[in-house]
Amino acid sequence: MLKISKSDYVLGIKCPNALWFKKHRKDLSPVIDQAVLDTGNMVGELARSRFHGGINITAKPWEAEAITQTKSAMTENVHYIYEATLETDTGAYCAVDILRNNNDGSWDIIEVKSTTSPRDYHLIDASFQRYVFTQCGVNIRNCYILTLNPEYSRHGALDIYELFTLHDITDNLQDADTVQSEVARIRTILDGPELGIAISKVKCNRFYECGYKRHCWRNIPEYSVFDAFRGATADEIYAEYGADLRNIPAEVRNKQMHQGDIEAFLDNVDVINKDILRNFTNNLRWPLYYLDYESIMPAVPMFDNSRPYQQICFQFSLHVQRTPGGELEHYEYLHHDPKTDPRPGLIKNLITTIDNTGSVIVYNQGFEQGRNSEMARDFPEYAGQLNAINDRMVDLLMPFKKRGLYRPCQNGSASIKQTLPAFVPEMSYADMGIHNGTEASAQFVDFMAGKQTPDETKQMMTNLHEYCGQDTMAMVRLLEVIFNILSK
Repeated sequence: MLKISKSDYVLGIKCPNALWFKKHRKDLSPVIDQAVLDTGNMVGELARSRFHGGINITAKPWEAEAITQTKSAMTENVHYIYEATLETDTGAYCAVDILRNNNDGSWDIIEVKSTTSPRDYHLIDASFQRYVFTQCGVNIRNCYILTLNPEYSRHGALDIYELFTLHDITDNLQDADTVQSEVARIRTILDGPELGIAISKVKCNRFYECGYKRHCWRNIPEYSVFDAFRGATADEIYAEYGADLRNIPAEVRNKQMHQGDIEAFLDNVDVINKDILRNFTNNLRWPLYYLDYESIMPAVPMFDNSRPYQQICFQFSLHVQRTPGGELEHYEYLHHDPKTDPRPGLIKNLITTIDNTGSVIVYNQGFEQGRNSEMARDFPEYAGQLNAINDRMVDLLMPFKKRGLYRPCQNGSASIKQTLPAFVPEMSYADMGIHNGTEASAQFVDFMAGKQTPDETKQMMTNLHEYCGQDTMAMVRLLEVIFNILSK
């Protein structure tokens, strides 16, 4: 009989096909985000220190020894048990992050999550845990989700009590009959033949992106109905016409996210709207400052005046062009001390480099503007300068997003990673040491945590200089494309 864990239960509700793959298709390697797992483990360890003095179950949850250790700990009447594990007669099992003894014959389940609020699938997870422990004869009084507190701002030593928020979810859980029914349904599916692939823009990304999406979507065209239409609409159109946009009737195309994208794809023609481009350039004021930040987003605040998952900027690149057709100047800042907060040095360098006049050009304004607003809040002595930079910010994304300029090879996206190769094909991120912001952040986090060798750090710094510099040079070149089109 196959055992069913709490992660199996959540996955079975999200997508039975994926759970069947997990249990029976070991040849399929699901995509796993190791950084997310590492963050969860770190937060779990910190949570134990908040509920300190307990007993840790050392055996793996799927091992019989874990149940033996749990039952022994419960008879000892300890206040907390970490990773308490039980299994029903029908093979449903789980490990509870923290099992709290109420000293009245009842226990509380505390599930630790590295998010800043409970999510829907956390409730499903906790419902299964309560069901398993109740079926095993444990009197469960209340269930809680312990999350990071988004309002906590670090000052000095980490305050382990302020860092977390405890959410009572007892009244929001599935009842025992519902869980039992779902478990029976999942078992029936697992005992049957392979369900095949599952393709749905909504369901494949429900709760989180499915690790088996790469397998199920392997034959979906690079540009498909899922790129051209929003969630549920894309699923409806796929069900009737398939993924290939060439099969979509003209009257259905009216539902596309960006009018004209599908037609550009079918006819293989560019979209050019000079009015949109001209409105954008008319609002530019010289000199032009092309700005890009790189940041890390630690779950647990590393520095004073920072919060859980706050974006901490550690690098900027700034290309400056003072007059039309003038020479480019390049300035940058990259933090080199793993023991100190990158923001003060970055702010000082930025505000001394950008003069008081001229447009500050970014790509996806919400990011840079948001970081400046946060730094202004956390370092009020620089608030005036940072807010003034925000007031002059211009978003180069907009003329591409509004389809002032678009090529079919962008596959419906106006992101800089799609737009740049479409219009400046000689510029590519493919052969660079760092390919995207996620890689830049992950490597810098390792540097700050002391996980790199000196040679690795040296190479990372070189790669970061190249990568961030390319982001701002990309904006320079894209604006040149716009000016060239308008000059014709």
